[in-house]
Amino acid sequence: MYHIMMMLIASGRVSRAELAKRSELSERSVQRYVTALSEAGVPVNVRPGKNGGYEVDPDYKLDSVLLTDEDTERIRTCLSALAGTFKDDLNAGILDKLSALAGGSGGEQIVVDFDNWNGEGPSAKEDAMRAAMRNSVTVEMEYTDKSGTVTRRLFDPYCIALKEGVRYVYGRCRLHGDFRLFRLARVRSVELTDGRFERDPKADVRAALDIGGGTVRLELEFDESARAGVEEWLGSSAVEETLPPRARAEVYGGEELVRRVLSFGSAVRVVSPLSVAERVREEAAKTASRYPTRRQPQ
Repeated sequence: MYHIMMMLIASGRVSRAELAKRSELSERSVQRYVTALSEAGVPVNVRPGKNGGYEVDPDYKLDSVLLTDEDTERIRTCLSALAGTFKDDLNAGILDKLSALAGGSGGEQIVVDFDNWNGEGPSAKEDAMRAAMRNSVTVEMEYTDKSGTVTRRLFDPYCIALKEGVRYVYGRCRLHGDFRLFRLARVRSVELTDGRFERDPKADVRAALDIGGGTVRLELEFDESARAGVEEWLGSSAVEETLPPRARAEVYGGEELVRRVLSFGSAVRVVSPLSVAERVREEAAKTASRYPTRRQPQ
């Protein structure tokens, strides 16, 4: 029942079928629990029709006692990790409130720094993109794709996503008329326009983050010099103590995988899938072609 209440507060209007699916309950049980919530004083409204469902009055507020000390500490950890990502004072204010809820106890258990090595936080283009997201403003951005082609396009930004250390911006591209994911590092400039947009409920950033068409079963053969790096990447449980040692793991495919393998140099060899091994070989050959062998003086 608590789980259903939290889903309604977090998600807005949710159908009975969706609540049943996400709670792993029958629709009859969901209806019974929603009735119990209403009787307990939670203002749950029922909206009939095709797009109807249950929803909690938007003015309803949760009491802070619903957050355990462990909940509060996890939120504090996540906000601390993002301290360098947001330049405003909102994070600091929220952290102060959470510290007060926890009685000021506890220190930092996990520290995550998303800033660049040169100490720089978010760039001006990222700040502009975030401002556009907050106010649902269309931007005009200049973007360089992986082939080096530069285009200017109108874009409705929905959110910024982080995957395997790479920042992406997700939203509707007006140039192609569909939802797309763009690497922030390839965005050359961002300008806010006078246009505004309404968020489309069909947007699905999680599906878009399935970059490269899902995962592949990767098998590597590596030298001892690369053991620490392979274990850090794939986990020590993926390593097999053979001669030479091997590692097997399910990983995301695509160009990011090729770049990751190449970062090990000659200390790692892809055994399978052969398609990944071939892409690594091709990229290595391109790299080698940039360094022609010097002729020895006669």
